[in-house]
Amino acid sequence: MRTPRIVRIAIGCIVIFFAVTMIHLQIQINSRQQQLDQLTEAIEQQQQANDALRDQVENGVSDEYIASIAREHGYVMPSERVFKDASSK
Repeated sequence: MRTPRIVRIAIGCIVIFFAVTMIHLQIQINSRQQQLDQLTEAIEQQQQANDALRDQVENGVSDEYIASIAREHGYVMPSERVFKDASSK
């Protein structure tokens, strides 16, 4: 017994619908996985930064650290001499 043409067309449409849906879902899964990987990496970086700050808080701020930050902003100790390189112009 042959199946009517409308039934075959309906089954074909359903199969195509499910195939397209599966492809779309796989694309979404891949996109979400990439987002998850990026967020995981950002979390790890932030945890490292937090650990560094926690170490600073627990160990206190050392004089060497304060001096290095001051030098970055152009400050010098009263007993230091500042030399400027004139040849780098």
